[in-house]
Amino acid sequence: MYHFFKRNLSKKRLRRLLKPAWLYFILKKLHPISPRYGKERGSSIDRYYIEKFLEGNSNLITGHCLEVEDNHYTSLFGKQIIKSDVLDINPQNAQANLRADLRNMPQIADNTYDTVILTQVLLYIDDYESAIRECRRILKPDGTLLVIVPAMCRIDVRAGVDGDYWRFTKASANYVFGKYFKKDKLEVKTWGNVLAGLGFWTGLAQEDFSKKELDYQDENFPVLVTIKATK
Repeated sequence: MYHFFKRNLSKKRLRRLLKPAWLYFILKKLHPISPRYGKERGSSIDRYYIEKFLEGNSNLITGHCLEVEDNHYTSLFGKQIIKSDVLDINPQNAQANLRADLRNMPQIADNTYDTVILTQVLLYIDDYESAIRECRRILKPDGTLLVIVPAMCRIDVRAGVDGDYWRFTKASANYVFGKYFKKDKLEVKTWGNVLAGLGFWTGLAQEDFSKKELDYQDENFPVLVTIKATK
């Protein structure tokens, strides 16, 4: 297993050397340097911000948690987890122990979860407000909903042009989540800058940039919007 990961990392490093970011922009290519979020070159840029957000709120990922599709971030950042549930509408997902539509989950009782994590989920849901309402319903009092949504991104590889619905801004996130959570229990933040956004759009990876370049925050050029909402 060690040799597999070492070999895979070497391939990604080689791709960055053979196709440097500066050459891509000089040649003015009409296609992305990577069509899969830069994963062939390293780690995707959006995951850098996602993990910083969840790590910064790891104290809230506790008790009875719900995540969609898998429990990767619950396992990575959770503390004192009592139970970790995975929800998916896809019956073929063996990692899910709950089969439900996030817009309507009658099989889940009110006030069930301490934490619900939605990582890049709402963009695939046509009636995303129903999903927000349901997530609030199944949260315990003082439970927290941690949400990550894109401000900009290519059309999703798996969902395609007919299954990728939404992009968000700080204002739109405040507006819609403010319908269901009190303003003093709601924190909306943007992540990214024009350089990171260009990199993400064109398929560059985290490894193409310095930490300083990724950490610079410019609200006028967000890559992601994060929402922390407490019931």
